[in-house]
Amino acid sequence: MNNSLPKPISNHVGRFIDQYNELIGNEMNHEHLYKLIELKPSQLNNLIMSGLGSSTLLLRLGAVINLSKKLSEKDYDDDALLIKRIIENLKETLPTDTNWKNIWQITCYKESEWSKYVFSKKGEHSLIEKFIIFRNKFVHGFITIQVENSKELFSGLNILHKICTDLSSLFVETQLKEINGKYYFIKNDKKIELYPFVQKGSLDGLPYIFQGIKKNKKSAELINSFFGNIELQDDNEHYEKFFIPMIESLKGGAGKIFDHKRRIDYYNECFVGRDNETSEVLEWANSSNSQNVLPIFSSAGMGKGAFVANLITKLKEEHTPVLYHFCESGLANNLHAILYHLILQGKKLQIWGDNVLIGKKHKIPTKYEDVIILFQNLIENNFVVHKKNTSGNLVIIIDGLDQAYVSYPSYNIGDYFNTYSENGEIIGDCNYKAETKWILTYREGYYKLPSIVNLYELKKVQPLKGLDEDSIINALLKFNPSKEFLNTVIDRGKIL
Repeated sequence: MNNSLPKPISNHVGRFIDQYNELIGNEMNHEHLYKLIELKPSQLNNLIMSGLGSSTLLLRLGAVINLSKKLSEKDYDDDALLIKRIIENLKETLPTDTNWKNIWQITCYKESEWSKYVFSKKGEHSLIEKFIIFRNKFVHGFITIQVENSKELFSGLNILHKICTDLSSLFVETQLKEINGKYYFIKNDKKIELYPFVQKGSLDGLPYIFQGIKKNKKSAELINSFFGNIELQDDNEHYEKFFIPMIESLKGGAGKIFDHKRRIDYYNECFVGRDNETSEVLEWANSSNSQNVLPIFSSAGMGKGAFVANLITKLKEEHTPVLYHFCESGLANNLHAILYHLILQGKKLQIWGDNVLIGKKHKIPTKYEDVIILFQNLIENNFVVHKKNTSGNLVIIIDGLDQAYVSYPSYNIGDYFNTYSENGEIIGDCNYKAETKWILTYREGYYKLPSIVNLYELKKVQPLKGLDEDSIINALLKFNPSKEFLNTVIDRGKIL
């Protein structure tokens, strides 16, 4: 198949497959992997790095192809939400693999051959998501070439192999071809122009893939799809021509950047059980307990999102103000942007006081540390307790810290709990007053909560486990299920 793949894909995929066949052979098993870890760790590391490089190239090209195809078919004014999400994932940042996955996902049709690699059944990860999870854990040292990591390495190698043998089939009998100075993706005689996201290198003429706008906003970064070297363009003219019409189309109000109402409504419709956990968390949230940071963690699929969505609803019913954010995609995964969202939520709830000037004429600072300082000052000095708020507390909920970390690992929730000088230097800890309660959720094993003072211990949510038998039975009784059905559901959802 490698011979029918276009360059540079054939180069990268072919190199990985050759290394894989030489080191592992026709069938990989755990015993063989143990021997490789002990006897050939360098070769195994080289194989994984080759697979990561190949998979990243396939991911980025797949995203660019679907993005270019979508935009060639659609007028900017036709779908403001699509355009907004594209900008959130690509504008003024160096996109991560998660951003490229988001671009692929939001621009490909679900019925297309591209979709099965980025969409999955509820509660499961797509192949691309599995790759990103493994890639980040390996690159950041959570997984190393050690026997104790053999299970994760075994899974990761299978993922890389599947991408290079299965996903790469999307590119069989295609071309990445330069025509009149621009690169096109050609399949079945149909051409998709990839400009400005794939451009010809200024010196070698090879295809370079867009990496992002540099922080000074005056240059764009591209990476050589053959060799991985970086090229900087002196200006971002190519991309401004692309982004400016999109941005202009959004002026006049294309909706809020973050709106989690649909997510909360959906969770509330299907939420069952957790009565004891909910009761204890709400009691703590409305208390004067100085241990005011509650971590909630679990393995994937245990219902953290649904649990906090229910908490948000209950807190609102009790008139306890709650600021909340669900990390999901694009800009929503950025801890910097989350602060903006929390600040503006507080303004909408009118809890910052009439004398606080936040709005179009009085902008929130752009520097990350300055936004943290503003948020801390609002909580400490401007939080207004309304009459119906009998506890006098403010609850802040951030769901999915592991997603925020994968998307933008240079930011950490611990940043919110530092104090800063005018120059942005850390000068101490921020001990939020007891009336400010924090609820932070993340997937166990995918995120390590940093050292934060005043952590509250609640074993029922640390970790959050499957529903107990009483919760399952009470939730299903109205459907008059058979005893056999109940036992099956209880067995599958039991707490281990």
